Amino acid sequence: MGQATGYAMLPRDHVPGLTAALNTSQRLFESKTEVGSGTDADKRKEKRAFLRNLLNNDDLRNHPTLVDFALSDWALSVVTDYLRVVPYLNRVDLLYSVSRPTDDRIASQLFHVDPEGVTQVKFFVNVFDTDHDDGPFTFIPADESRRIIRAIRSLRRKQGKPHVGRYTDEEIDAVGGSRSVISVTGPRGSGVAVDTSRCLHLGSRVRPGSFRLCMYLQYCASLEHGNVFDIQRFRDDPIRLLAVQHSSKWAGTDVAAPHQ
Repeated sequence: MGQATGYAMLPRDHVPGLTAALNTSQRLFESKTEVGSGTDADKRKEKRAFLRNLLNNDDLRNHPTLVDFALSDWALSVVTDYLRVVPYLNRVDLLYSVSRPTDDRIASQLFHVDPEGVTQVKFFVNVFDTDHDDGPFTFIPADESRRIIRAIRSLRRKQGKPHVGRYTDEEIDAVGGSRSVISVTGPRGSGVAVDTSRCLHLGSRVRPGSFRLCMYLQYCASLEHGNVFDIQRFRDDPIRLLAVQHSSKWAGTDVAAPHQ
């Protein structure tokens, strides 16, 4: 991951352990017969309509392949090289996106940056082949995002509009940002590692008849509310223990719904 740009596309055919993680992701997805039932009280109503997080702490304990991939030498090296510290592994999940009944854009369907800490890394990996109809994860590199945010803030001041943390496509285009937009389309296993605290991004603009399933990994440089991991599995591994031992703080609490 480049320090200036804040992202790296994943080398799909050269990631150790990725195939096993994708196979586990697909099996879990297929087993979730109550997908989209709306029983998770912590999800905002508007987000539940189109973006759903499928996994809970028990799923991760029962299917350790996903956590093992998140803590693999390859994944940790990518994240640690960028953050310059051993990260907190915060979230491991599957994000399931479906279409909305209207064409307006809301919440994480609009460009934004995430609020957790100053810097972080998220992996978004396509579990199935993904094209533009499937609402792919879409982002703008960090250096260009910084320029765009400043330009839109200036534009809003001139227009007498308040500054809010969501940006429309029209605003992005008005300051010349459209040329820098990258959509993570591609075959199963394609994906990106991206600093969503610095890179403008959106997703889940799914067209009727399509859906998107992403394997979602989040690593933070600051302590954030996330999953509770099986810490005892890593008691003899000091580096991986350092990445997960903080999660005991969240024991007994619900897992917060992720940002896109």
